[in-house]
Amino acid sequence: MTGIAAMTRTLITVAAAAAITGCGAKTAPTTGAAPPMVAADGDHHDHDDAVEGAATGEDHGHHLHADDDHVPPPAASPPPPPLPDAAQVKADLVAAESAAYLAARPVFTTYCAACHQQGGKKATAKKLGHFDMTGYPFGGHHAAEIASAIREVLGVGGGKPTMPKDKPGAVRGDEFALIVAWAAAWDAAEAASAHPDRPPHGH
Repeated sequence: MTGIAAMTRTLITVAAAAAITGCGAKTAPTTGAAPPMVAADGDHHDHDDAVEGAATGEDHGHHLHADDDHVPPPAASPPPPPLPDAAQVKADLVAAESAAYLAARPVFTTYCAACHQQGGKKATAKKLGHFDMTGYPFGGHHAAEIASAIREVLGVGGGKPTMPKDKPGAVRGDEFALIVAWAAAWDAAEAASAHPDRPPHGH
């Protein structure tokens, strides 16, 4: 019995000591930092993406990247068209001049042939030497600048007409327009060197 009583006292002593130790323990101080909050639906992941985006310059939330505003270069320009064939250009200009002459020939016949066509009732060697319209292209000293000479004598551009000799200024209206159109076609062919070489006017 004495041994049992001694053991009982020992257990009571140990229990009392444990109780005293537990009452004297101090609670660990709090640091004041709030624990991280993890919300549903991946908000914590979005927060991490925002932090990473601020560091890298990327916005993962909207999937923007440096090349999103890239504008593609303009399409390459088509190659320039080939240069026109010089011989064909001359042929086309001569054809246009010939067509203009055929349209104006009745006007030439009416107002010019009497003096400037071989066999004309008023034709002379001098007149034919200046301007011979017996054939086409015209001949005579003025052949190299025939269009400008005809413009001058008909008063094209506002000058005073001097031809036809017997009735200056008689060429008007549609007939006048046909002569002007022929002169423009002749000049275009001349500028392209589509006419045979002729000696310049000698006087």
